[in-house]
Amino acid sequence: MKQELINTYNSIKNLNLPIKVPSNTFNVNFIEGAFIEILGKQDKKYKVIIKNLDTNEIVHNTIISNNMWTRTNIKYFIRWEIKVYDIKNNELVFEHIYNPEGKRVYIHLDSDAIGDTLAWFPYVYEFQKQHKCNVIVSTFKNNWFKDLYPELEFVKPGDSVPNLYAMYGVGWFYNGEGDNKIFDEQRIPCDFKPLSLQSTATKILNLNHKEVKPQINFLDTGRPIEEKYVVIAPHASAHAKYWNYPGGWQKIIDILNEKGYKVMMITHEPLNDGWHDSKLGGTLLNVIDKTGDYPIEKRMNQIKHAEAFIGVGSGLSWLAWAINTPVVMISGFSESYTEFEDCERVSTPEGNCTGCFNREWLNPGDWEWCPDHKDTPRQFECTKSIKPSQVLTSIQNILHF
Repeated sequence: MKQELINTYNSIKNLNLPIKVPSNTFNVNFIEGAFIEILGKQDKKYKVIIKNLDTNEIVHNTIISNNMWTRTNIKYFIRWEIKVYDIKNNELVFEHIYNPEGKRVYIHLDSDAIGDTLAWFPYVYEFQKQHKCNVIVSTFKNNWFKDLYPELEFVKPGDSVPNLYAMYGVGWFYNGEGDNKIFDEQRIPCDFKPLSLQSTATKILNLNHKEVKPQINFLDTGRPIEEKYVVIAPHASAHAKYWNYPGGWQKIIDILNEKGYKVMMITHEPLNDGWHDSKLGGTLLNVIDKTGDYPIEKRMNQIKHAEAFIGVGSGLSWLAWAINTPVVMISGFSESYTEFEDCERVSTPEGNCTGCFNREWLNPGDWEWCPDHKDTPRQFECTKSIKPSQVLTSIQNILHF
């Protein structure tokens, strides 16, 4: 019996039958670009063609072998088509068209700023609704949103997120430093400076642009004072953002007091501080001082119960907009389309310099940054030229006095 088995084995061995090698496998994902990997023991060369289906443009065309991979440089959303051809006979052996429905897609917001977060987050949810996918999202303000968006899975920035079909980052991505910065064309399809802040997200995620407010979860602890009041937030992160009309804020405060409204100042920057007060034309009088280091939830409550919010281009203005408190936005530093539409915007009178934020790179290290007129009598004319009467008109449109 043993000898028979040996003879059978030798007979089979001498037949020199070909060993069947399993077919190569193709793995794809869209994690910061269209990616394909070919694995297996069949030694073959392949032509990989990756096309933008909306423009019909071939974006990536290369040759790889088994146990190699390739990826597009473009990381923002594109509806991709991937085709793989066996070079030996030019046979199409694999094809995949982007379709995230029912799959895991990770979207991370690359800014911890209040305004950026509130501007961009709504489009994460819009993406989930449009594509019917399972969206995982990371923001630096997850607690503001997670209880109100059960359709989304929230993770902390930097957390590992497994089993993804696609991944996108939303942010102001650029290369270079100082005045030599240029937008990163691999991460955003166009220069973001001449766009509205919310358009940054819609461009990266390829969504139709419409203004969308987020829902914010916070504990409403009731009115901070019994009297009717208006909140003001006159400070900002650059002098160019301030309303620089001499004595303008005090004029508005006095008129509001005359009309029966308390005025509550809610900035982090303190009142009765010489340096900060000097940027407002002196210490503001007849205001309820709620300046200083308040938890953001208390700021939300102060804003929520106000009759109106009056401010400049800052995170608190975005917070008021999101909470649905009527906003008067005073800004000449940016073009009128830059922030949100749902507000009373007070802009630079015609004929004056305006909108440098949308033309130049802000230098955060230069407090007196004014790219066109620094150290001249025209410095900050974009907001010096905005008169209290203009601001008052916008306030009256809300308060109707």
